[in-house]
Amino acid sequence: MKPVGRNEPCPCGSGSKYKNCCLAKETGSQSDTEEVSQVKATAFKKMSDGLWMDAIEDFKSILDKTRQPTVALEAIAACYDGQEDYLMAAEFYEKALASGPTDRRVDNLYRLGVSRGCAGRFEKAKSAFEECLTLTKDVNQKEHIQQVIEQLESRKDDSESNFFLVQVQLQRAFTDLETEDYASASRRLENLLCVAPDNPSVLYNLGVCYSFMKRDDEALAVFEKVVELNPSIVAAYYNMGQIWLISKRDFSKALHCFNTAIMYRPDYVGAHHQKGIAYELIGDLEKAVECFKKTLELAPGTKMAEENLARVSASLQKNN
Repeated sequence: MKPVGRNEPCPCGSGSKYKNCCLAKETGSQSDTEEVSQVKATAFKKMSDGLWMDAIEDFKSILDKTRQPTVALEAIAACYDGQEDYLMAAEFYEKALASGPTDRRVDNLYRLGVSRGCAGRFEKAKSAFEECLTLTKDVNQKEHIQQVIEQLESRKDDSESNFFLVQVQLQRAFTDLETEDYASASRRLENLLCVAPDNPSVLYNLGVCYSFMKRDDEALAVFEKVVELNPSIVAAYYNMGQIWLISKRDFSKALHCFNTAIMYRPDYVGAHHQKGIAYELIGDLEKAVECFKKTLELAPGTKMAEENLARVSASLQKNN
């Protein structure tokens, strides 16, 4: 199996490049033997491929051989996190903290807090975040950790036992979406539905994933559920309109969706513009002109709207 490249994202999930994260830890003052280094590189590659248990087995096989056991312990914890076994992830972050250098303590305390929070161990999560807060010197990180602690403290009762897990996994899904990894994002969100089946944010973002993956019927069904739960999420109507307009070519249903979005949010620029496209496609050029003019009234200088208005106006004059 090909090892992880230096410039590839680090499999531990930090968001940094491999060369700036776990590889840097591995190539410090203490170097492993070639055999151990090879096992470790292969294990990190398995992590990046989502082969969590295989990677865990490899990392555990070198725990008593590697000169950087903290790196292996952190990686094992990250693997358990990857397969959503948060209690085991917390256990190995605790081990990493017990064996690791002080310069890794802030990161591992934060990850320990996340794992405990996702497992519903809120008091222990709060304790980890509070220690993390006392050690970190970064002002922005301090502010973020304080917000996390306040969220944990504001939890009302046991009926909100999954709130932390939902927030963490939603944020990870956003990261997947930003990198256009729609398959990973959809799997993450589908798993979340098992614990939060009526969460509009989870459903909406799942619908977005399905849209990008061209799973249009599933996307429509999910967006319908979103607006059933919360009609004010106007982007769901817009996305349904886009599917009916572009994929299904059902302009009547597309117009219904865009009109509903505008009913809830009259200044929805995109809905006005796409409504104009739908009217143009059904041959109602006068209404299309009205929509493009409204788009430019709300967002002056929108190039696409200007071009569409000029084209449709010219067609209208020609027909007259």
